[in-house]
Amino acid sequence: MSVGYGRISTMANEVDLFAGLSDVRWSRMRHAYGPATEVPDLLRGLAGPDPAVRETALDGMYGAVHHQGDVYPCTLAAIPFLLRIAAAPALAGRAEVVELLASIASAEDPTELSGPYKKANGAVTAAFPLWERLLGDPDPKVREAVAGLLAACVDEARAAVTSLTGRLGSEGDPSVREAIVRTGAALGRRQSDADDAQAGAGDVQTGAEDVRDWLGKVSAAEEDPQVRLVALAELASLGGGPAVAVGEALDLLTALYETGTPPASPPPADVETPTLIGALRRARAERDAGRRAPRAGELVHAVSKGLGDRVDDRVRLLTALLRSPDWECQVDAMGPAHVLFANWRGDYAGLITVLGERVLDGSGSGRPGTVVMARAIDVLKDLDELAAPAADALAEVLSATDRRVADHTRPEDAELPWVIDWPGGQPTVSPALHALSGTGDDRALPMLAWALEREHLPRDVAQLVGDFGPRAAPLLPLLCRRLRDLPADHRLESISWALSRIGPAAVEALPDLLGQPVTEGWLAAITAIGPAAAECAPILRETAASPERGPAIRAAKALWLVTGDVEAAVTVADRHLGGDDKYAVMAAMGLLGEMAPAMAERERAAKPRIALLRRLAKRKDPHGWVPLAAVRALYRLTGDAEVAPPVVARVWELNRHTRTEAAELCAELGRAAAQARPLLEAELGRARRHNASDSGYGSAQIADDEKLLRRCREALDAMN
Repeated sequence: MSVGYGRISTMANEVDLFAGLSDVRWSRMRHAYGPATEVPDLLRGLAGPDPAVRETALDGMYGAVHHQGDVYPCTLAAIPFLLRIAAAPALAGRAEVVELLASIASAEDPTELSGPYKKANGAVTAAFPLWERLLGDPDPKVREAVAGLLAACVDEARAAVTSLTGRLGSEGDPSVREAIVRTGAALGRRQSDADDAQAGAGDVQTGAEDVRDWLGKVSAAEEDPQVRLVALAELASLGGGPAVAVGEALDLLTALYETGTPPASPPPADVETPTLIGALRRARAERDAGRRAPRAGELVHAVSKGLGDRVDDRVRLLTALLRSPDWECQVDAMGPAHVLFANWRGDYAGLITVLGERVLDGSGSGRPGTVVMARAIDVLKDLDELAAPAADALAEVLSATDRRVADHTRPEDAELPWVIDWPGGQPTVSPALHALSGTGDDRALPMLAWALEREHLPRDVAQLVGDFGPRAAPLLPLLCRRLRDLPADHRLESISWALSRIGPAAVEALPDLLGQPVTEGWLAAITAIGPAAAECAPILRETAASPERGPAIRAAKALWLVTGDVEAAVTVADRHLGGDDKYAVMAAMGLLGEMAPAMAERERAAKPRIALLRRLAKRKDPHGWVPLAAVRALYRLTGDAEVAPPVVARVWELNRHTRTEAAELCAELGRAAAQARPLLEAELGRARRHNASDSGYGSAQIADDEKLLRRCREALDAMN
């Protein structure tokens, strides 16, 4: 069935908008939660006069019909009716419908679409004449939404840029002007990628250059600081233009904070709905309460991102904002600082020191100060050793608190707790104590000991204790007591892992470990204790005979370290070495490599084993882990260093996540790995972290990259 947007009446009556709606066989279609029978009611709700009904309908569309960005047959069937609603001139809520259509059309990234996503993009962008017309709609919210949607119009990119640039001169609303600049830049970036792909093919398009020139003129002539900041940031992201001056950006941001900005999304009057959209709207309103410039944070993100690999300039920008007396400036610098730490390398000591100052300032202050303090701690908690310049501030505020436990529902408090209680769940160590522990500062140990003694054990406290290694030995009596009184669940397992990190001194816990279930953590603890755990040998032998790969190989390693029985451990390793389980093969190779110094020469050089390892070193592993483990084991067993460097070079480029282990192997090889020197030097010279991602973040991301940098330096030192 075809429903054209061009046949819409100038009167937004239901007959015109929903003609043919009942002809669609909705019951034969499905969405995220079942049959799509309620889609007609949702569509009618989007066009209703009651804002609460519209919000509920919109929530249903996002929640089921376009669930998490998915496109179903019912999503495609709804597009013609959504287009009619968007085009109806007197209808309320059209801006939200246009935003929904932009999402359905994948406006955020419409490249390389396929299947239903490509069909959805085509159905929405086929209405390009409508979008051109709506750029002049009387409602600025509609104009803003349409400007964003035009980013989906890949096939009409040049015409879209022409329409946007032509509209900017007559557009008076700053938010619409900002959206126009953002979309123009997005289309320019995509054209730039297309130009790169066609380079050398003869007819290279110049659309990106046109957009770059346009943005340069906007950034020079624009009077509104908000729009000018966006133009500067987008120009920087396109590259090839003048570098963004940090001083100019700071001046514009200062002016913006002084003049203020309109709310990012003004809430409808007297509208309350039990929906996710309503909850997010209320959360935004609460977040923006008391702010003069609620949209400035987006611009700080944009400017910092636009500076790209200019890490020193980004540090300068964010440090200045964090030192501003304006609490809004301080809060808005936190997110970009976190992005910078997570994805780029640099000297951050000064910036982190200022974050520590904001933690101190927030203690005992009013709400703005405690908001700043809470955001600063959120940034510090995953920095691990990088957070050391803020350790004094964290320790001072944590030591001074009287409120050692806080409920997660409490607003930001001037006192920093040590533990957070969660209703219906296990407590956790507070972000502030987590941050201090990550620095390795011994002042965290008494606080962690207090948390360990709580009846309801925080789920992450034992892990944090274990990270202190042998320095956590004074907490052994407490760990032993918790081994005795905790149930056999993951909490007990976490304490076993903590004992394994403490090392041989954990022998104090041996009586309490005996009789406990044999788990990975238990085996790790017995391994760390070593020969003093000889009475566990029968258990280790039985577990080593297990057909299960993980326990068997870990038990074999423990058996070797506890009893010195090399032959039994080698037998287990060889049993798994030739199997089909990739992870068992890797674990077996790792165990053989560790045991190499203790193995007899005849054992090390066993021909079938060496031949198998050489084949594994040549295996076409898409992730590179198997050949890397194989050449490490080969080197340790045979002393043959020649096979390793080519494998290191191959896996280094194949999978960036292998680089830390590859660098460790280079350090072990020393001068024999000299041909890997360019790889190591190039890694140390990169501004971006090796595991940086534009689509997500892992809590160990920074620590893992810092470890890689250390291993690269160690490898280069070993080559000298």
